[in-house]
Amino acid sequence: MILKGEKVILRPVEPDDVERIVSHINDEEVRSYLQMVFPLNTTREREWVENLYKDQRNVVFGIVPRNNEVIVGTTGLHNINWIDRVAEFGIVIFDKASWNMGFGTEATKLMLKYAFEHLNLHKVFLRVYEYNERAIHVYEKCGFKIEGRLRKQRFKWGKYHDVLIMGILDEEYFGSGED
Repeated sequence: MILKGEKVILRPVEPDDVERIVSHINDEEVRSYLQMVFPLNTTREREWVENLYKDQRNVVFGIVPRNNEVIVGTTGLHNINWIDRVAEFGIVIFDKASWNMGFGTEATKLMLKYAFEHLNLHKVFLRVYEYNERAIHVYEKCGFKIEGRLRKQRFKWGKYHDVLIMGILDEEYFGSGED
């Protein structure tokens, strides 16, 4: 499946994407927003890509700008619970030259549409570090609400930071939710 927006296309991640992903994902600034702590190499990333589509608990797309066919990030729904109809959302724009161009916002909106209109999920949630103000702004703009806070959960730059839990329900996405 390919999801198309005005700025980006979400398409399956391909083995040819591995070199580009690895070259960007090891950047310290990019990694500061991810849960990863160990270096990533081509072998591990190739294994990840080869196993991406083997189970139905994870759906991952590559983020590709419409004016370019080069992957700039990935996004996905992870650990999908088909009984409770809940999934965890994740996204990374690993190409820093593509930051602040609206790609993350549009990719998030496309993933929510996919989650609620195609997969019939009830809830999508995410974890975000309190210092990632740009992402928090995008998530709130897309309808996510702060549901909780894991106090001093993330160690970075010599100190501990909170992790925010944010979520959006299907009725909020479709506009019938109550505040």
